[in-house]
Amino acid sequence: MSKTRQISVTLPEDLIEAIKQAVGRGEERSVSAYIAHRLAPGAAMDALFSEWDAERGAPGADDLAWAGRELDRALEAQAAAGRGGVA
Repeated sequence: MSKTRQISVTLPEDLIEAIKQAVGRGEERSVSAYIAHRLAPGAAMDALFSEWDAERGAPGADDLAWAGRELDRALEAQAAAGRGGVA
């Protein structure tokens, strides 16, 4: 088990309530465990992207703009499908 340390974090009230409900249902043993469990994958992805950037260079502005446009297009298509239409 890794070393732990207590910190203070400010979260929106509705998020705190959702976390407490999940803990109450037994999804995690504590609020801290819930938060740590859900942050771990993001931290791992951040480390992978940092390694990728160090080895190959960070994406350029054109690449980031393209990715943003593609994400917007995909999200719009998903929203349209949810409304019963096609984007």
